[in-house]
Amino acid sequence: MTKGLAYKLILLFAAFVCCLYVLQLFFDFGLKHNLNIKSSYVATHKVNADLLVLGPCEPLWMASPEILTKRTNLSCYNLANSHSDFADNYLHLHLYLKNNTSPKYLLLFVTPESFDLNYNTFYSYRFASFFNDTVVANTIKTCDAKYYPWKNYPFMKYAYYSHQTLFSALQGWKHYFTKKVSPYYPDGFEPPAKIVWDNHYDNLKKKYPKGYYFALDTLRESYLYKILWLCKEKNIKVILYESPILKETRINQPNREDFLSLINSIAKNTEVPFVSFQNLSLAENRKNFVSPMVTTLQGSYLFSDTLGGYLHSVINM
Repeated sequence: MTKGLAYKLILLFAAFVCCLYVLQLFFDFGLKHNLNIKSSYVATHKVNADLLVLGPCEPLWMASPEILTKRTNLSCYNLANSHSDFADNYLHLHLYLKNNTSPKYLLLFVTPESFDLNYNTFYSYRFASFFNDTVVANTIKTCDAKYYPWKNYPFMKYAYYSHQTLFSALQGWKHYFTKKVSPYYPDGFEPPAKIVWDNHYDNLKKKYPKGYYFALDTLRESYLYKILWLCKEKNIKVILYESPILKETRINQPNREDFLSLINSIAKNTEVPFVSFQNLSLAENRKNFVSPMVTTLQGSYLFSDTLGGYLHSVINM
């Protein structure tokens, strides 16, 4: 190889690396300015709600801050994210608390599914722009060990999950140039998009004719404790709750009571209440649900009113 060719190859490689760094800066900026990404929004904007709702799909689609505020006179923000596990919830709460005052109350959704790896997951890409935060970095290292080392290479922390980050980065730049001031869902609540029952439960019964047995993942459990300890440190009053599940589907969960005992034990160990709303009349009819654990829009409004009434009674005890 001649010196001239070697020199050109070095320049080409240097230019390639520089392009990767520019792309990384492009994604960093775009993702942090995307108001529809809750981690970015709460880390850069003041919400300062009296009441936070946290968890996966169920609270995201079933807990309306508008109704909760009407029932409790507490300002409310829904910090839930679709299909998120406790580690995901923990980091959203961590980023929220770094930039906002501590809420007085936290409604944290928990159900037997919460502890099973077949349900929900940890989405590393949601936090890729926050690797400089030690808590975020350590959590990603624990929950997504295969992804974590790629943070050391330019742009790879975004390229690894590029199909999840590209559109969001572009949308963030759009929000910046259009001077957008609030997310598409300003209070974090996303009304259920579907209005008819799907066949999820019927398919599940075919796959597990003897019922589905939940399996405990201890890492999931440990991050539930992390949330509760963080709240105790910040003097946040936590209420663990389980929203209504379609009654006919509970028979397909043979060890459900074992996991409810576990949840009650965790609640007792950390001195927080746990309430399960399984005796509501809306849980009797499929017409109120779009899936076994998610209600229709009308069902969500009905449950939000019940949840708000319960919280009002707790506040005024």
